[in-house]
Amino acid sequence: MIISHARVDDLAGIVELEKVGFDAEEQWSETAWADELAAHDRYVLARLDADSRVIGVATFSCVAELADLNRVIVHPEFRGRGIGASLLRAGLEWANAVGAHRMLLEVRPDNEPAVALYRGLGFEPIATRRDYYGTGQHALVMARSLRVGDAWAVECA
Repeated sequence: MIISHARVDDLAGIVELEKVGFDAEEQWSETAWADELAAHDRYVLARLDADSRVIGVATFSCVAELADLNRVIVHPEFRGRGIGASLLRAGLEWANAVGAHRMLLEVRPDNEPAVALYRGLGFEPIATRRDYYGTGQHALVMARSLRVGDAWAVECA
């Protein structure tokens, strides 16, 4: 399996990941993903299997010194194998390289595997965004420092 920059050719596979990775009301549209792939201010990574099937994807953005994890999806059949972590590590390395000092993300507090993954990569909860996923469905905001020399600096694995 390899990580590469996601391409327009990966769009169909990414949309399929949305369908198996999120409930219908939370799925990004094909148009939204096409916009992510076309945007010059996005860093979109895909994890492919041996048959070049997209089994993981993550998209990041950076404004000034603040990077964001916008979305990460791993196919359910491949979860728990380090794919999400490898995509996030690559995104953290990119964010550090482009001068970000911090990365933020939002996650459902009840998504325990994702929260554990983010904590394992040095993210800490900093706030709650009320009704972020809809009425009564809050998001946990997590952050991680990226500055070189910081105790949480990007670790190359």
